[in-house]
Amino acid sequence: MADICLVEDEEDLNQMLTFYLEKASYSVQSCHTLREAGTYLDKSIPIWVVDIMLPDGNGLELLKTIKKQNPETNVIIISAKGDRFDRVAGFEIGCDDYISKPFLPAELVFRVDRFKQKKMQEKKEQLVLDPYVIDLSKRMIFHKEKRIDITSREFDIVLYFIQHKGQALSREQLLDNIWGIDYYGNDRIVDNYVKNIRRKLPEWSLETIYGYGYRYNT
Repeated sequence: MADICLVEDEEDLNQMLTFYLEKASYSVQSCHTLREAGTYLDKSIPIWVVDIMLPDGNGLELLKTIKKQNPETNVIIISAKGDRFDRVAGFEIGCDDYISKPFLPAELVFRVDRFKQKKMQEKKEQLVLDPYVIDLSKRMIFHKEKRIDITSREFDIVLYFIQHKGQALSREQLLDNIWGIDYYGNDRIVDNYVKNIRRKLPEWSLETIYGYGYRYNT
């Protein structure tokens, strides 16, 4: 799979941008038309660089299709017109960056590098528990890029089990560390939360230790 899909109809510019991107260690799939670019929409390419004015249509339509398929895909729009309308329209549709011709190839590489660095930072803030992804900074859990409806307390419980993998955790431990030592309610509330978590994360394995509590092993 390519790192970048470059959609630019000017042959010389396409070749030059491809050269500089590949020199920066990116793999590039270059296209010259909307029709050609359409054949790569299902290839899960993480970054697209799309010219607005193409011989068979408007690059904004391609941007719209890309974002509809996967809003997380990064798209840089490029244009020779310098038209303020294009810039506003691009951001309204969901482009992540905009660059006006003429520009230095090094500037495009810099903008692509920023996306790469952001992705690397996001990965540091994520835990992968196949098939689930836990985003620590956003306090969200995803399954195949779809957000799971989970409460803040449920998130804390899941994270606590992960941080204490392999340990037998009593209901009292969970209450003290999640609810706080000032909580004086029934410890069976833990069972209700675990039940909800199991329903929402059916592929996440949590062992029941009868008469004691729970243990997360895998």
